[in-house]
Amino acid sequence: MRARHTVVVALAPLVLIGTVAPTVHADTAVGDTRITSVTVKPATGVGADLKTGVTVSLTATDNSGIDRVIGTKLTGPDGLVIPASSTTCKARSAITVQCRIFFPLWPKGTDPGNLRNSAAGAWRFTAKAVAVNGDSHRLSPGKLLHVKRHATLQSLEATPRPVGKGGKLTLSGRLQRANWDTNSWEGYAGRPVALQFRKSGTKKFKPVKTVTTDSAGRLHTTVTAKTTGSWRWRFTADTESTGAKSQHQRVVVRQQS
Repeated sequence: MRARHTVVVALAPLVLIGTVAPTVHADTAVGDTRITSVTVKPATGVGADLKTGVTVSLTATDNSGIDRVIGTKLTGPDGLVIPASSTTCKARSAITVQCRIFFPLWPKGTDPGNLRNSAAGAWRFTAKAVAVNGDSHRLSPGKLLHVKRHATLQSLEATPRPVGKGGKLTLSGRLQRANWDTNSWEGYAGRPVALQFRKSGTKKFKPVKTVTTDSAGRLHTTVTAKTTGSWRWRFTADTESTGAKSQHQRVVVRQQS
């Protein structure tokens, strides 16, 4: 008879549409079975209506060999549970197996498994590896990851172009993000967005000011034109939405006659 005991296994944090700080979890293990690593294929945020998904790679080991990996699922902050649609496992040695597990993510439709806005944020991936000799290791409460609503920034508009040196340059744009409830794109209101500038002949964009979006997600500001270069908007990801960058717009500054 094998004694059941709880062990603490520290694994690298999952990274999905953002970075989560490392966390140590108390996983339930019987015998010497161990899930030694869990990683997630990098993915963009989930859009308004296109089906996408995430692939989890899991490695498990036991001296007798791994028989199966079961109970694979993602659980959202609103209680939504998404089971794996496919699991493929291959033996890497007599004692180690590596599995690729795919989870579909789809905001469109009326199926209870489809994403809603309430599902954006922190999720948990759980699974159990079972060895040939009956030993096992269950991730509990599961590995932390983020599933986020995709955000976009419309191309920056600059007027006038060209502009005289010392003149006023008006810059505008719009920040939007996917609405999983309506399967559409909506303005993201009240969010800070950085206005950045790259001087002609240089490689890096530098921050100029922060502008807050209005109720429709629109951006509008004015700056004094000093030198020729490129302007763009940049939004930093938050807990529910991905980050975004607009296409840059080059503005020529001419000497006043």
